[in-house]
Amino acid sequence: MSNLSPAREAALKTLYAVDKLGAYMNIALNDIISEMKLTELDAALCTTLVLGVERNRLFLDNIIANLSTVKIKKISPWILNILRMGIYSVRFMEKIPPSATINECVKLAKRYGHQKSAGFVNAVLRKTTTSGDFLPEEGTTEYLSVYHSYPEWIVRKWKKEGIKDIVKLLEAGNTPPPTYLRRNLLKGDFPIPEGIEKAPLGNNCYIYTKGGAFHGSLLQKQGYFSIQDAASQLAVEALDVKGGMEVLDLCAAPGGKSEYCAEIMGNEGRIISCDLYPHKTELIDKSCERLGITIVETRVNDAEKFNCEFEEKFDRVLLDAPCSGLGIIRRKPDIKWTKDARDCSALAQTQYRMLRHAMRYVKKDGILVYSTCTISRMENEQMVKTFLRENSNFELLPSDFIKDGYIQLLPDVTNTDGFFIARFIRRD
Repeated sequence: MSNLSPAREAALKTLYAVDKLGAYMNIALNDIISEMKLTELDAALCTTLVLGVERNRLFLDNIIANLSTVKIKKISPWILNILRMGIYSVRFMEKIPPSATINECVKLAKRYGHQKSAGFVNAVLRKTTTSGDFLPEEGTTEYLSVYHSYPEWIVRKWKKEGIKDIVKLLEAGNTPPPTYLRRNLLKGDFPIPEGIEKAPLGNNCYIYTKGGAFHGSLLQKQGYFSIQDAASQLAVEALDVKGGMEVLDLCAAPGGKSEYCAEIMGNEGRIISCDLYPHKTELIDKSCERLGITIVETRVNDAEKFNCEFEEKFDRVLLDAPCSGLGIIRRKPDIKWTKDARDCSALAQTQYRMLRHAMRYVKKDGILVYSTCTISRMENEQMVKTFLRENSNFELLPSDFIKDGYIQLLPDVTNTDGFFIARFIRRD
């Protein structure tokens, strides 16, 4: 069966790795594309299928549940993901004839199942071409969950937390994000190439508008631009760093925020960039070398434990805390299926422990920025209220952009990651 579509087979392997082996989607996708040596065209199709299935998994499974004679729990993971890919292609990829999709999926089923599996896949996918979507009653939480393909707990959570237009937020989470770039200020002024345009947010933020991937481009390799979401850049700008300052980035990997601090500071001063794992600090070191940054010192450090070496030593402290990640679903759709409501509660406790240590590292009149890439009041607004209630020597510090001292960015409003940023100043 040498005529299997390499793109579809790679997509299937990736989905299996995410679904059954607990792999991170982005990492598994890149590894399998590289391992199978896919052409650029096949890599693009593979990526489209993986992202499409992960973004729409609940919607697809609802159709399978209504058309299959076998309960989903009893379908082999390989065959289930073949069905998901097939239905996604039939429903959403208009340029590919359904007959071609069904033919490719049947071939996959023969290799990753058996003859009976192939017949089962053929029957379900043929029904798909004429069936409806089997949606719950419109307007209900269940409908929003199935139609937009989010677990019900997320829909309920955001409704309860007063999201103004939940439909737009759900839709935005299923939309590919723009590629935001950060201009390297250490390179001085240089002509901005065609296909790169100034973004509406951020002082040095640009959008890559040209086709294809920016990652691996000459402009990136030579250190003129780095890939970094606009929201992440705004978190750094909230620190208001200046050359000569002592800066601490407590949860720094992959290092973009530390790098941007160094660029704004003109590579003058000192930045301690921390992570729990040595291999991640090594990545930060390599990235700084590419950008011509010499003031970043990486440290292996556990942000949940107090480090007496850091006490009251820093003009600026950034805590970009580990979080539930509900603000980056459009970038990592597998988050929808790997998190649950209990994660928000457990993470909030971790975040607060980190914040209690971070506050002790700030000098008098220094600034502390707390940020997350999630949309969760427990991890964001409630964290700010608790922190201020228990620490009277800190107060919120508004800015032109962050008028209340904290802000929740939403993908459907700002076209950035769903990001929370809070600015505090230590008064004594």
